[in-house]
Amino acid sequence: MLLLPDGIGIRMMKSSDMSQVRALHIKLLPIAYPIAFFVQLLVQPQHMCLIATYEGNVIAFVSATMETRHSTPGPLGSSGVPDQTTRDALRVTLLTLGVSPEFQRQGIARRLVHEVVQRLRWSCGAPYHDSPPAPSLSESGSTDAVVLCAEVARDNSSGQSFYSHLGMQRQLEADTQNGFGSKARTCMVLGVMRTVPVS
Repeated sequence: MLLLPDGIGIRMMKSSDMSQVRALHIKLLPIAYPIAFFVQLLVQPQHMCLIATYEGNVIAFVSATMETRHSTPGPLGSSGVPDQTTRDALRVTLLTLGVSPEFQRQGIARRLVHEVVQRLRWSCGAPYHDSPPAPSLSESGSTDAVVLCAEVARDNSSGQSFYSHLGMQRQLEADTQNGFGSKARTCMVLGVMRTVPVS
């Protein structure tokens, strides 16, 4: 189980949180997201935004979207993940992720990623529990596989290191693209997350 520091809770973003979440995005990320992005996170069923709070303040966020039917892209197959493992897997794309500097390196980002994947799986009809066993990213076979991907700036070494520790591999084939309409050069990182089945 991925424990949180005392006093920190995780929940879904509500409309009343939007101003704080937007302000934290502006503070932490190099890209200015329009208000429509945050509205979409609230109203689109395949999108989700989780926030971590401390003393009533938003101190971290993760936003993600999912696809329930997914054909494995070439870069993932070339990274060594067996095609049959991910053919019918849920695909979760992390859109944004950030933690206030004073709360970094406490496991909050990792917990947010695991929880958003669990909740998106649950919204597709898969089991979800408030305190599930910690999921892992690996290459072993499982019917609970979730293809997890994210786009990260090529000069963001700490972000790439974080995703690497989650077991996500950088896809060199995607290095030429620009991310989210920005001028920042980005690369794609991919992995397979597997949640422990609950009996």
